[in-house]
Amino acid sequence: MQASLYVHIPFCHRKCGYCDFNSYAMAGAIVEAFVEALHREIAQTPYAGARVPTVFFGGGTPTFLDEKTLAGILEHLARQFRIEPNAEITIEANPGSVRAEQLRALRQAGFNRISFGVQSFDEAELKRMDRIHSPQEVYQSVEWARAAGFENLNLDLIFALPDQTVERWASNLEQAIALNPEHLSLYALMLEPNTRFYHLYQKGLLRLPDEEVQVAMYRLAQARTRAAGYHQYEISNYAKPGYECQHNLVYWRNEPYLGFGPGAVSYMEGVRWTNIKHPREYVRRLQAGESLVLESEALEGWEKVGETLMLGLRMTAGVNLAALEARFNLPVRAHYAEVMAQLQARGWLEQEGDWIRLTDEGLLWHSEVALAFLE
Repeated sequence: MQASLYVHIPFCHRKCGYCDFNSYAMAGAIVEAFVEALHREIAQTPYAGARVPTVFFGGGTPTFLDEKTLAGILEHLARQFRIEPNAEITIEANPGSVRAEQLRALRQAGFNRISFGVQSFDEAELKRMDRIHSPQEVYQSVEWARAAGFENLNLDLIFALPDQTVERWASNLEQAIALNPEHLSLYALMLEPNTRFYHLYQKGLLRLPDEEVQVAMYRLAQARTRAAGYHQYEISNYAKPGYECQHNLVYWRNEPYLGFGPGAVSYMEGVRWTNIKHPREYVRRLQAGESLVLESEALEGWEKVGETLMLGLRMTAGVNLAALEARFNLPVRAHYAEVMAQLQARGWLEQEGDWIRLTDEGLLWHSEVALAFLE
């Protein structure tokens, strides 16, 4: 059995105005109780012994925890599972809260990929997003990470921010590329309910770039990363050759993964489930020996195929239909012939032999394409 592992650390120093992730600005006794509960969940897994190609610590802000605690969690995973010798082991980090000695210890503990939540190099944009770091701290964190031995480094950036111009986005891009990371994740801002940005927008107090400007920003990202030697392998992700995020590829290929921590999602043997989200309830349930499952869904037949197509078409390489038919033992090409013909007619989908992929225009309309395959 094989499964990638995701560990959710739900704490942040401050909740950002745009963030809808399962994160909490909490401190004190709950943090220690969470760590103890997380170890208990790992110890109770029914999938002990599974082979693990990738591990990802996300959040929240994983580096909210000290390096000894994080190393202890990774060590526990290594005892419970068979983590492959060349496994990609990623940790997310905030440039405003990491320390040089912390990064050295994390690298020595076995983390070999680091992802910094930069979001912007513009001081005013960072403050507006409620980020706790400065542009200078980004440069310092990257320097420390390199000195610690991290040779696989990602920077996250967001575009289409409030009042952002194409020129300001271009400046952010150039500064990110100048740091020479192996990987860039470049996301358009999404307004999610229950965020400060969403409520401001509903009140008419948040001005966002219009659709035409957002497309121009996306096209600029494609062009500049390509010129700098990165290839776009997914809608929002760009990598130097050989540095694609292996963990995220597991998600996009709809392969098995196990999630630990509050709100973590797992997908095993056709069943997807989500853990209870709030850290206090997560701790209480583990202490009481109760189920952590908030919701669960068993996918069958064409549901699995539809989701695999939806996720796989996020990748610029696309989906191999023959491989999909062999995997699920279903007539995929015949079933979706009409849908694919309609998408090709709109210029959103192209086919080459057994492969289908989104066109450059289709990448902008992935949500609509996904719905067509899921209906």
